[in-house]
Amino acid sequence: MDLIVLGHVAIDHIIFPDKREIVLPGGAAAAVATSAALSGAKVGLVTKVGKDFPTEWLKNLERTLDIKGVHVLEGKTMHIYMIYHEDGSVDAPVEMGVAEKMGETEIPEDYLNAKIFHISPIPPEEQLKAIERLKGKRVTLDFNPTYMEEYKTKRDLMKEIVSKVEVVFPNEREAKTITGEEDIKKAAEKLHKWGAKIVVVTMGEKGVLLYNGKDFKKFNALPVDEIVDPTGAGDAFAGGFLAYYAREKNLEECIKQGLMRAREVLKKKGSWSI
Repeated sequence: MDLIVLGHVAIDHIIFPDKREIVLPGGAAAAVATSAALSGAKVGLVTKVGKDFPTEWLKNLERTLDIKGVHVLEGKTMHIYMIYHEDGSVDAPVEMGVAEKMGETEIPEDYLNAKIFHISPIPPEEQLKAIERLKGKRVTLDFNPTYMEEYKTKRDLMKEIVSKVEVVFPNEREAKTITGEEDIKKAAEKLHKWGAKIVVVTMGEKGVLLYNGKDFKKFNALPVDEIVDPTGAGDAFAGGFLAYYAREKNLEECIKQGLMRAREVLKKKGSWSI
C-alpha cells in the first residue's frame, strides 16, 4: 500500500435556515483517502462506522480504495450537523456514535507495510495513541478547528505529537493557535523545530505555504469558475499531496497535485472526491 488513512468517516447533515436538509457522506479520513486514490495511490482506510452507514456509500469507497480497515460496528456512525442560520451564523453539533477512541482502532496486519500513514483530525490524545502504535513508521498529520481549544491549552501535548511525525498540514489559523505565534512563517518554523520535517500550511483561496526547514515557498490556489461546496478542500489537498509524496515525487509536484485535487472537490457537493 502507498498510503493508509486513519480517522473519522461521518454522515454529514447540511441544514439551511428554511430547514431544508441535505445528507452527504463526510469525514476527513474518507476525504483524504478518496483524493489520494484518485491521484493514483493504493490506499487503505482505517475507521469505525455504525450499522446506519449507507451500504451504497461503502460500495463507493470499495470501488476506489481498500476498505478492510473499515469496521462496521453496532451503533450509530458519527453524525455531523452543519446548521446554517438566517443571520449567517453556523452551529456544528456532533454525535460521536461509534467513533470514540479512534486512535485505538484495529489496523489490518497487511496495512502495516504501507509507505505512509496519515492520521486525520481526531482528538489530540487519540492522535498520539495512533502515532505511538505506528512507532518506526512514516506518519503524517492533519488538524481541525473542532479541536481548537485543545490546540490552544495543550501545547505540550501538541509539541509531542508534532515531534513524532514527518509532514503536518495545518491551516493558517491552526498553525498559529498550536504554536502561539502570530506570524505564519514563525509558526511554520516552530512546527519544524518541534520535529516535523515538512510543514504545509493551507490558506484557502490564498494558496499554500511550504516550509522544508530551509526555505519558504508560496503556491497560488488554482482558479475555480464556481465553488459549489468548500467542504473538504484541505483534505483533498492533503490526499493529492500524499499520493505523490508516497511515490517520492518532488515537493513541488506533490503541492501541484494537491492543489489540483482541492480544485476538483470545490466543484462538487460533499467532501469526498468520488
